[in-house]
Amino acid sequence: MTGSAGPLSLSQIEAQVLAVLDRASEARVIAIQARTQAAWPDTINLSGRPFRLRWCASPLMAREALSALEDVPDDQASPGLILLTPLSARDLGGDVVARLARAQVFQPDAWGMVQQLFTAREIDARLGRFRWMAHLLVERAGMGAYPPVPNGFLDMDTAWHHILGRCLSLDASKPDAAMLLNWSLGADSAGHFDDLSEQAKPQIAAWLGESAGAVGTLVMRCVTAGNTQDAVPLGLVCGVVLSAQGEGVHELAAAAIRLERFMGDKRIGIAEGRLWAADAAKCLQALTPALRHAVVERAEWLLRELHVDAYAHLSDVLPLGLEQRLGFFADALKAFIAEPSTAQIQGIERAADAVARHAHADAASTRMLRVKMAVRLCRWMMADRPANKGRGGRAATTFVDLAQGYAREGAFVDWARFKLIGGDDLPGLSAAFVALRDAARKEAEAFNQTFAQALQVWNREPRAAAACMPVEAIIERVLAPLAQQTPVLLLVADGLSYSIFRELCEDLEALGWDEKVAGPTPTLAVGVAALPTITEVSRASLLSGRLMIGAAAQEKTAFATHPALVAASRAGTAPVVFHKGELADAEGLSSTVRDAIASTQQQVVAVVYNAVDDHLSGSNQIQVRWSIDDLRLLGPLLSEARRARRVVIVTADHGHVIDDGTVQRGQGDGDRWRLPSGTPDAGELLFEGGRVKTPAGNAVVCACSERVRHGAKKNGYHGGVSAQEVVVPLSVFTPRNRVLKGWQMAPAPQPDWWAPLEFALPAAAADTPSLARKAAKPGLLAVPQPDLFGGALPVVAPEPEVHWIAALQATPVYVAQKALAARVAPADDEVRCLLEALAARGGKLSKAALAQRLGMPAMRISGFVNAAKRVLNVDQAAVLSLDETAATVELNRELLVRQFRMTVR
Repeated sequence: MTGSAGPLSLSQIEAQVLAVLDRASEARVIAIQARTQAAWPDTINLSGRPFRLRWCASPLMAREALSALEDVPDDQASPGLILLTPLSARDLGGDVVARLARAQVFQPDAWGMVQQLFTAREIDARLGRFRWMAHLLVERAGMGAYPPVPNGFLDMDTAWHHILGRCLSLDASKPDAAMLLNWSLGADSAGHFDDLSEQAKPQIAAWLGESAGAVGTLVMRCVTAGNTQDAVPLGLVCGVVLSAQGEGVHELAAAAIRLERFMGDKRIGIAEGRLWAADAAKCLQALTPALRHAVVERAEWLLRELHVDAYAHLSDVLPLGLEQRLGFFADALKAFIAEPSTAQIQGIERAADAVARHAHADAASTRMLRVKMAVRLCRWMMADRPANKGRGGRAATTFVDLAQGYAREGAFVDWARFKLIGGDDLPGLSAAFVALRDAARKEAEAFNQTFAQALQVWNREPRAAAACMPVEAIIERVLAPLAQQTPVLLLVADGLSYSIFRELCEDLEALGWDEKVAGPTPTLAVGVAALPTITEVSRASLLSGRLMIGAAAQEKTAFATHPALVAASRAGTAPVVFHKGELADAEGLSSTVRDAIASTQQQVVAVVYNAVDDHLSGSNQIQVRWSIDDLRLLGPLLSEARRARRVVIVTADHGHVIDDGTVQRGQGDGDRWRLPSGTPDAGELLFEGGRVKTPAGNAVVCACSERVRHGAKKNGYHGGVSAQEVVVPLSVFTPRNRVLKGWQMAPAPQPDWWAPLEFALPAAAADTPSLARKAAKPGLLAVPQPDLFGGALPVVAPEPEVHWIAALQATPVYVAQKALAARVAPADDEVRCLLEALAARGGKLSKAALAQRLGMPAMRISGFVNAAKRVLNVDQAAVLSLDETAATVELNRELLVRQFRMTVR
């Protein structure tokens, strides 16, 4: 192979000289044929020797160069000479040729030079068709020496690896699509490709396209069309233009044609374009934030250029797509609020799912939390409509029923609606949230009016009961009996509303705490604040065990001397309560508090935690997400209690209402209460006797509407008689797996509508599996094997009267699976309940909803489902699946039918 018609590069000259010196190390004059002259240096050093470079266009110039070589003084080493000439040996003359190395003019052999550069004895014959590659390898030798090839053989992959590495900065012989997409975003990538010869470009593009598959081919079309840095943005655009959901849309079809101009006027296949979109989306995830922003901006600009930016919602990765999906979600909310219906709920669920699937929809973000809470409120509004009444018998009318109803459902409504405060970046979605909050607040206001009136009646003759415990009875009825059998920590969170308590419970479960309820029949216990619902009355009454007004000093004395607590305590260690100023020191949680909780002699410890109450007077510019990590000192308190194996009783003196459009009405003695004077206004009620305690007597006027306040605007208020202020948590928690006599695991607390809405299959569904019962031979476990050759396997004729779950459990496969699972296998009744619960909701439930339906603690669901998978997932097929990230359990009934060889009726 001869050199190209252009001038020899210095790298080619050096490679040729080294090849000659390898065979004739003492050569002084080396002649190399060069078509044209170039700007070469006068001298180079090779193999430790200097060589002069001389261009000799005629025999005379060659003789002059040789003569000059002889004029070197005797005391100096004679340099070598490299003659670069367009002449052949015959043209130079015999006298000149006689003085040349090997008596010849060397023809530049690019592959021979490459062989020398790689110390190779042999070169892959397939490389012969890439003539340009040899020249590139020689030219790029100046970037550093090539490593000797193993076994002296330069193969195809090695040659391509060095070509791509030194010419395009691609560190692979066969880059995949992901590598090509990342490479395309480099600032120098387009320039590197443009610097290649016109002969090299198409063959390099073809090689890369072949190695990276269909996506690689599309990327290289962008590169050769001069749109290198658009390879990733164009892939994202394909995710919209060629989306499966957009099939048949005229505007998208037209955009697909317009897209061809970025690809060298070549068509993009639908399947290939979708693969490109998927790979571009993956590439986007790995980019730096700044580069990711630039790429998505370019992609969205391209959508506008193609006149299809209105379809950005078809993309799972473009921010504009998320904004549009949120806009659709807002429209669905407004339609539901205007005319609530099951169909509208389904539309909301679909819109919310579309938002959640978007890559920018961070599940942990406040924005997505609001979306989730808005959907929950809509489910609640449908579940609470008259057409859906009768879930559990008679309507709640007594105060105890109403208080229990608030704890079981109303608190979750408040949790959801208060999270919508603050709105969204999109004005349309903010407006939808406001409308939804208003609709929910109307029902909450009506409930609070009924609740307050029932409280008036109950307050005349209050009773302490397990289901509804006055705060002043908590020590006598709950704390002291528990302290008789185990060390306890009473955690009084001042101002803790029931909705915030349920939010914190998610963290408690994750931190290894089990919620317990007393008695053989699980009974949810709640506390009832004293009136007015203020710290001076309710907290003092709680910690003293009797209705009173007091402060921290009186609380300490009363708690330490309470007869029931003293009786439960060890001699010499009186019950102790720590208030706000005693909890912290320079190292965080006070060592005094740590020592008291850790002490085996200290049977009863109480802590008053004020973070919630303090927040009510704080800034309303901060959106609070209540978590144990974010509540200073609460985490260390619980950690110390868990290490000491203490039982923790969580309660509060009163709750609070959030400021959400409240109206100041007159002056009061507190934020939401006043001493009697005149007729109570709308939204107020008069309470006398019973559990009322004020400095002026036992009568007080309290606000029952959450929109009324007497004082200045704050984050929240208390003192009134809304359910949010009166009903407080009273829950017992034990360290994981701690047995507590007389107590059992509490069922999952969430109402049905809290979980994702799954619609049940029709009653006469066509896919109901059934199988005739057939007794297996004793001692044999017949496990059918799959037909490796695709033949149909025999199935047992159906028996119409057999229920599909009974039919399943009668199959030989099920019997065999139970035997394999051995003691891990759940009982048949438990599997039946699991399958019925899932089938009733279309095959999918959240862990919390499943726990509710099975009457099982939420923390045990994962273990139970995993045990059931051992039976139902034949050969690890995903008949039953548990998604811990989404906290959902799903049943694939079609796969169940196939795996257990059941016929479908």
